[in-house]
Amino acid sequence: MVITASGVGGATMMDRDQAAEAVRAVCDHFGIEDDSTDEYDGMGPYQILVSTVISQQISEASTRRICSELFSEFPGIEDVYHADPVRFEEAIRASRYHHQKACCILSATRTIVEDFGGEVPDDLESLRRLPGVGDKTAACVLRYGFGKRAVIVDSHINRVSNRLGISGSKRPADTQKAIAEAVPEEMWGLLDKGFIALGRTFCRPRDPLCEECPAKGLCEHHARSIRGHSTDAR
Repeated sequence: MVITASGVGGATMMDRDQAAEAVRAVCDHFGIEDDSTDEYDGMGPYQILVSTVISQQISEASTRRICSELFSEFPGIEDVYHADPVRFEEAIRASRYHHQKACCILSATRTIVEDFGGEVPDDLESLRRLPGVGDKTAACVLRYGFGKRAVIVDSHINRVSNRLGISGSKRPADTQKAIAEAVPEEMWGLLDKGFIALGRTFCRPRDPLCEECPAKGLCEHHARSIRGHSTDAR
């Protein structure tokens, strides 16, 4: 089953061969050979959902630490469902925006228990109905919780996809759709790992290291920069 996102304005700019070449170039540089991850080791769909919400705007290391402590006190959905909201919020206080995240998790938990019989839904439309669950969280749950193909878009993947020319929109939903159209399904997980690594090193939000980037020969942003320098030199 293929999971994609709906959206407008995300028309593919690269063709499939170019997009695949870009993903391979990035993954080869970082030595990424498969899409396995230990980020969600031992977690079921519900814990993956909670962990992904908590991970927003904080580092992976912080997420691991906070979730380890949280799940030791509230290991399952029923534990969270019956939790004291003040105590639950206190348990994730080390996370940025802990109040908003606690409200989202508690609301999503109530919906899962009361509307879905206590089972995390395994389809995109139902996951999006859960309070606080956006496209990234839904995609993470589908892929790592249920083993379904899904395109995940975080800030790094969105930025890299736009600069390379895979997506023509900065809206994550549009980028998600563009990736699904341009990149072969079997490379979606590789793209996640590769583009996140690239976004943290060369393709930074500010002062990207374009000349050192392993994908510079395929990058629309780099090509525009070269054209701009050529124009300035005239």
